[in-house]
Amino acid sequence: MKAYMKFAGMVIVSTIVMFIFKYFSTYKLDHVFFSETRAYMALLMGATMTIIMLAFMRNMLKNRKLNAGIAAGSLVVFIASLFLLRSQTTVDDADSSPLHCHFNK
Repeated sequence: MKAYMKFAGMVIVSTIVMFIFKYFSTYKLDHVFFSETRAYMALLMGATMTIIMLAFMRNMLKNRKLNAGIAAGSLVVFIASLFLLRSQTTVDDADSSPLHCHFNK
C-alpha cells in the first residue's frame, strides 16, 4: 500500500505543478487570476499521466483490482475534464477579470 500512496503523491504534486506551470506564460503578475480552463487542462494532463505511469509501473503496483480502479477513475477524470474544457459549460458569458474590462474598452 505504501507504493500506492507514493504513486498518489507523485500524481497529485505533478498535477499541481502542471497547473502552476500553465501561468508561466503570463506577461504580468497582475494578469494572474484563477482560470477554470487551466485547472481543467491540469486535471486532463494529470489523468493522462496517471494512466501512463500506471502502465509503466505495473511491476511495482501489483494489485490488479486497485490498478483497474485507478485507471477507471483516471478515465472518468479525463473525460469530465475534456468535456468541461471543450464545452466551456461552467464559463459565464460575462467575465469579471480585469483583462476582460481592458480588452473591451
